Amino acid sequence: MRISNVGPGAKEAIKLGLNKAVVVDLPSDAHDILVADPSLADAVTRTSRRIYLFGKSIGQTNIFVFGPDGKEIVRLDIRIERDIAELEANLRRFIRDADISVEIVSDNIVLTGTVSTTLDSTTAADLAEAFLKGGEATTRNITAQGNNGDAAIFAEDRQTSQIVNLLRVEGEDQVTLKVTVAEVSRQVLKQLGFSGSITGSGVDFSFSNPSNLGNATNTTASTFHGSVGGFDLSSSMNAMEQAGVMRTLAEPSLTAISGQEAKLYVGGDYRLASGQEVTQEDDGSKTVTREVESVEYGIELNFKPVVLGPGRISLFIETKVSEPTFEGSIVNGNSDASVPGQTYLAIRKREASTTVELPSGGSIVIAGLVQDNVRQAISGLPGMSKIPVFGALFRSKDFIRNESELVIIATPYLVRPVARSAISRPDDNFNPANDLESGFLGHVNRIYGATGKKPEGRYYGSVGFIYK
Repeated sequence: MRISNVGPGAKEAIKLGLNKAVVVDLPSDAHDILVADPSLADAVTRTSRRIYLFGKSIGQTNIFVFGPDGKEIVRLDIRIERDIAELEANLRRFIRDADISVEIVSDNIVLTGTVSTTLDSTTAADLAEAFLKGGEATTRNITAQGNNGDAAIFAEDRQTSQIVNLLRVEGEDQVTLKVTVAEVSRQVLKQLGFSGSITGSGVDFSFSNPSNLGNATNTTASTFHGSVGGFDLSSSMNAMEQAGVMRTLAEPSLTAISGQEAKLYVGGDYRLASGQEVTQEDDGSKTVTREVESVEYGIELNFKPVVLGPGRISLFIETKVSEPTFEGSIVNGNSDASVPGQTYLAIRKREASTTVELPSGGSIVIAGLVQDNVRQAISGLPGMSKIPVFGALFRSKDFIRNESELVIIATPYLVRPVARSAISRPDDNFNPANDLESGFLGHVNRIYGATGKKPEGRYYGSVGFIYK
């Protein structure tokens, strides 16, 4: 740079990059140069009118240049900081659709401007951190001390540069996640058992085949009688066939800002029996102590979306659906009929947790399970049950088949807020019935009432919500 303004009180501000140099040309000869802090900057002269300035460490200092007879020519205010040209080039290279400005404040990097997604903001901060890494050692020097030629190195506290991320994210950065949990379960139970007795002169023999896969309910008992060679034969048949189908469906939806976690829980606490103790008192009375355990059940949805770019969403999702069930329940009995038993229920759970990438409006099956369990058992009286045809009267057969199919579908959407008038509630068309309708017609509400608020738009056919 060329100095044109000279004389007492004249000054020039120079911005100097760390470990870089600048050439200063003077309009008159310099006889004396004073550097306020030589540890920050150094001035070297080759001619009386040219000065070479070197930035040695981060900071601010000044340099005085004097001419003949000690007259001041100019004062140079030096500010030494990192050269951010390389960082700015990298930001333009890796984040093309962004408007990012970089400033240095006390050796700290300040990022301002706008980016399209949260991922671009994170990438800009990572590039700034990579630019600073390794440069912290330049802000402090290592001191060497010692006598007789030996030196001891004393490590000093390093100055840590910070990154101030003031970038503003523009675009659609709010995500609504819709999860569909569907399950269909089918169960078939068959039991066919024979029990009997043989009586005669000096002979009294009876047998009862057990139920191998659980006691049958709603059994049909038929008894057959006959006599062979003076022996009375009696046989009873227990037969039962049961089939059941269950369908469960949950569709929770939740909205969150990109990069933030969201949680939805709909359910409650169910108190399950966990223990029972009967104590006999000295006076003959009995004390029953029961323990219960609280277990949460319901629908739980946890997810964290990150918008990677237009049409790209990174999604961490965790969903749980649980409910109390009598399937697998146990009833404990007591030898004393005066003390009632206790039923131990079970909790059926369906859980899934994963991280996926998919576009806005795209669906993915994060959990699909098809389960088919078949159990069959035959028991009978040894020897007699092996007799062809006739041995069927001495056997018991149990058959259970459980089939279940579970599907969990996740669909994220990029969303924006809308006006309140564009949103309709489920009870917009609900109108309570008057006394006449409720008393004589048995209605609890008017179907398609006109006094409620109707959603905007054009509709065809039957529209509204019916409560019965």
